Amino acid sequence: MADKERIAGSLPNWLPIRTERLELRMLTIEDIRNWSSSAADTEVNRYLASAGRTFGVGNPDRVYRQIEESYRSLSALHLGIFLHGGEDIIGLCSFQRWDPRGGKAELGFALSHDYWGKGYATEAASALAKFGFEHLELERIQARCFVKNEASLRVLQKIGMERQHRPEFGFGVKRRDDELGVVVFTLSQEAKQNQA
Repeated sequence: MADKERIAGSLPNWLPIRTERLELRMLTIEDIRNWSSSAADTEVNRYLASAGRTFGVGNPDRVYRQIEESYRSLSALHLGIFLHGGEDIIGLCSFQRWDPRGGKAELGFALSHDYWGKGYATEAASALAKFGFEHLELERIQARCFVKNEASLRVLQKIGMERQHRPEFGFGVKRRDDELGVVVFTLSQEAKQNQA
């Protein structure tokens, strides 16, 4: 079981997360306001669950207050994606439904349309997964993805996540994810270590 208080106190020391081309940093109100135009892009939010509410369309100030609260409570960790040395937010990467007690969280990501197809989503998602195992004491990371979202499916596979094939509840009853056309991927700390 992860110690929430210790992790919360250490987050400022561990961030930003730097990769070859990117920085994943804590969000400011200006970042969310700047991101809201990308969030309004129908191509960007097509496959995001409750995209308008979650990513700031219409009311970025309210969304930022929710993000601040998630930082305090460690219920989620939302980070902005920036090019090295850049001030313009190009995307978001997050752990949602973060359960420190159970050692699990759900990975999510989104990029502005101008930055698609350059490997940035894979780079950011891989870095956040590594960060989750090393610093947040996660044992398992999960991700949900629409089956029609081929680009995100490739990202999840590239970072080593495996699709979970789950049986129906029985009597022909489907799970809600199945009804929505959503597949579930997981990555365990042990599997990530074996990939290294």
